Amino acid sequence: MVAAAVAAGALTACTSTGESDGSAVRESVPAAANAAGGDKAGAKSEALKDVTIVRSGVEDHEVWGPGAYVVHYKITNSGRGAADYFAQLEFLDADGDVLGRTGVTADKLGPGKSKQSDTAPLESEIENGKLSDIRDVRVTQVDRT
Repeated sequence: MVAAAVAAGALTACTSTGESDGSAVRESVPAAANAAGGDKAGAKSEALKDVTIVRSGVEDHEVWGPGAYVVHYKITNSGRGAADYFAQLEFLDADGDVLGRTGVTADKLGPGKSKQSDTAPLESEIENGKLSDIRDVRVTQVDRT
């Protein structure tokens, strides 16, 4: 299944990396931007373009194993300076209920630079069902600092 939006860089549970653009749900704006009277809504809108889910679904993967639910994502820094990203992913069952969560990160991503990677949930991250129950994934939080 292909999901609508993805997360950021490295991962709480492991990832592989590469180069690559996107959308997010929530962004934390650095305190300096707020102190300078920066437009928080504008910054959030900008960050929405930084993280995308490229594709997701069950596949045989060299890192995550046979029949793993794998999320391929891309983060592109559209800002003017280097930024750190954190994104939280929620894994959903067929009814849209949350089964569990994981997080991914990208550190010191330069302006205009991209990170493309993949991740898969660990069994311990799925609290309300089984790995085999996953049908979709969504980004619920993106922090850019």
